Amino acid sequence: MTGVPGLFVANLVIALILLFQRVGDRPLTRAIHAGLFLAVAGMALGYLMGFQGRQSTTDASGRAVELAARHSVGVTDENPGLPVTNWSTSGGDLRIPHFVGLHGLQVMLIGALVMSVLASRIPWLRSEGTRASLMAVLALAYTGLLAVLTWQAFRGQPLIHPDALTLAALGGLLAATALGVQAVRSRAETGQQAPA
Repeated sequence: MTGVPGLFVANLVIALILLFQRVGDRPLTRAIHAGLFLAVAGMALGYLMGFQGRQSTTDASGRAVELAARHSVGVTDENPGLPVTNWSTSGGDLRIPHFVGLHGLQVMLIGALVMSVLASRIPWLRSEGTRASLMAVLALAYTGLLAVLTWQAFRGQPLIHPDALTLAALGGLLAATALGVQAVRSRAETGQQAPA
């Protein structure tokens, strides 16, 4: 098994092995577990491009070439795209949730690092348990973002032109994340004020 399926299976095996390991402190362990889950989910989302139907394009010599997969939903892959990424500006694009999921591990690790640095300056972040709880909130928020982006792409909607329903979903996700952070903070501050 080589290529993309081999990489997918290897990452899945690594994720399953590390799921039962403790790597560093609790926030870092939670970041690695959540990040690997997100990365594997992002890899799996790449397979969805194979079910969007065939498309025809031309190669560099001008010959017609038929492709077995496409990343755009509701439009052809040859439509205009964003600078640098070339993500579709006229329809849904499955490369967006694929990209976001693949980079979930980096986002989780950066989140754990930022919290660790801020813990020396912000009293309520000093507890390892508090930072681990915040990592759970970050992981759930990022998973929600991945779900909304996938849903938006499957609805044939470009990233830069979300409709009211997508904006409402993102607003709900933002509100739920803020409530989660506030709940963790309140619990941490209450614990700090309690007599020893």
